[in-house]
Amino acid sequence: MANPPEAGPEVGEKIAVQSDKQLRRALSQWDIAFLVIGAMIGSGWLFGSLGAAATAGPAAILSWLIAGFLMVFIALAYTEIGGMLPKSGGIVRYPQYTHGGFASFIMGWAYFLSATTVAPSEAIAAVTYMSSYLPQLMSNGLLTPLGTLVAAVLVVFFFLLNWYGVHVMGKTNTAVGWWKLIIPSLTFILLMALAMHTVNYTGLAGGFIPYGWSAVFLAIPTTGIAYAYLGFRQGIDYSGEARKATDVVWGTILGYVIVMLIYVMLQLSFVGAVNWSAAKVSPGNWQALSSSVLSSGPFYEIMATSGIAILAGFAVILLIDAIISPSGTGWIYIGTTARTIYGMAADGHLPQAFLKLNRYKVPLWPMITALVLGLLFLLPFPSWFAISSFITTTTVFTYIISGPSLMTLRRTAPNANRPIKLPIASIIGAIATIAAFLIVYWSTFYYLWFATALILSGLPLFYMYTTVNRYGASRIAAIISGLIYWVVLVISTYYLIYVPFAAPTGWPASSPITMLKLEPTHIIDFVTYVIIMIGATVGLTLYVISTSKDREIAMKHVRAGWWVVATIFSAFILSFLGSFSVFQTPIIPFPWDTVIAALVALGLYLYGSYSGILTEDLVVALRELGGV
Repeated sequence: MANPPEAGPEVGEKIAVQSDKQLRRALSQWDIAFLVIGAMIGSGWLFGSLGAAATAGPAAILSWLIAGFLMVFIALAYTEIGGMLPKSGGIVRYPQYTHGGFASFIMGWAYFLSATTVAPSEAIAAVTYMSSYLPQLMSNGLLTPLGTLVAAVLVVFFFLLNWYGVHVMGKTNTAVGWWKLIIPSLTFILLMALAMHTVNYTGLAGGFIPYGWSAVFLAIPTTGIAYAYLGFRQGIDYSGEARKATDVVWGTILGYVIVMLIYVMLQLSFVGAVNWSAAKVSPGNWQALSSSVLSSGPFYEIMATSGIAILAGFAVILLIDAIISPSGTGWIYIGTTARTIYGMAADGHLPQAFLKLNRYKVPLWPMITALVLGLLFLLPFPSWFAISSFITTTTVFTYIISGPSLMTLRRTAPNANRPIKLPIASIIGAIATIAAFLIVYWSTFYYLWFATALILSGLPLFYMYTTVNRYGASRIAAIISGLIYWVVLVISTYYLIYVPFAAPTGWPASSPITMLKLEPTHIIDFVTYVIIMIGATVGLTLYVISTSKDREIAMKHVRAGWWVVATIFSAFILSFLGSFSVFQTPIIPFPWDTVIAALVALGLYLYGSYSGILTEDLVVALRELGGV
């Protein structure tokens, strides 16, 4: 593999490799597997089954199977990359190796937005369950000052477990992971043995698919299903601290398969165990379950109201698990947020100070930043489902690059050491990209407009820091361009998106309260917004890059990253046009909208794979790993 025709400033990988060498490689295959298990089994299993059943009825079982099938291709793509490049903060760093700084920043920023939200949201979930026996923690569905304090204490606890080293956190999480495996497994075993009502599957009004196939897909990103599957990446993000690259690969696969089976069985048992009279809901009215007595603790309430002594006794254990499971996920994501910041610093997007490690060989300032941000995000959210939907949208968006990165590395580093080398990689990569894009698309315009605006809001930081320090752009031009971009984004988003579309639908409620009747003004507002934001994004980016001392390298990276910008706006536009919009009658009905979205995703996959480049960062990383 020859060196690419770029030198780049002395930031990024050339500095990061020195810090990487100091990371403690203490995690075994089972430690990695339990990181995955611990991250995947959190509040998702406590709330997801109810939300999915309320949206899709018994067909929620299919939602879990479809989501699991789609996500496994994404996981497979990352296992090859993770084995080849075992780097802490891995998934955030891979775009830098394959598509350069522009794509890397956007993807890193998007994941940063989601990762910082998970730990506080899991703390809130734990406190919410505590409120069932400590009602002073919640009031009208929101945290009280005391509840906020308890949640803050939990976030600090998550921080301390990570602060004292990956060895302590890994072993602690393995112990908790066993608990997280046993309790959900016992839950579905007991329900299937003692509380099954087989009539619930097909014998009620509407049958197995009461709300149509569109609801089956809608449930995937909006009810916590995709959210529950996101944790597979934790094994990849900690790959720089694994004993061997193969431990990352097989630990990730093992953890994912185990959890997928558990989630499917939980949904199967939940549907069958619903007691309509106890829930005070007419039989077959699945949508009403979301506002029934089950909403405060789905599995707990089913068991507590079953009238069966064994189930009622086990319900008490579920209350304990309702604290342990979210907490286990929360402390993992404090570490993940830190490693995301570390990974962005390693790629030259943040100051080198974020590469410094503490005496326990854990990223120092990223950990402190993760704690501070976690505490700041402890605000009363409207619902767990709204939080999980936002996290799902932003996280899965970053997964869209999995396929193009896989194929780019096959082309730019064909002889690199790969502990696992996927067969039919081009097909797996294509499916991974399509799967991620569809999940983002199914997130609905109701959530996607907000995620899109927040992702775009990171571009000024790219101008002000990355282009200046990595490519030698004019600092004054970068600052002015960044400020202009923020002003344009805020004003246009508020007047052209929030006022006509978000506010009238009841945003930020957990789901639209009102669906809109499509008017010509809606088309004008939306088209105007898209034109303004595409123009600002392209124009200001090119202007800042034009001031760079390393203009050739900077333009090379920007050209390689345009497909990411195309992906953002493609998903946004399709969400407006398709059946997952906010209109009573969509412009493109289901299932044609999903078919079109899949075809667009395929085109983006080919575009992204073609756009990939051989970067200096990849050369340095492989040389350090002995791969060249």
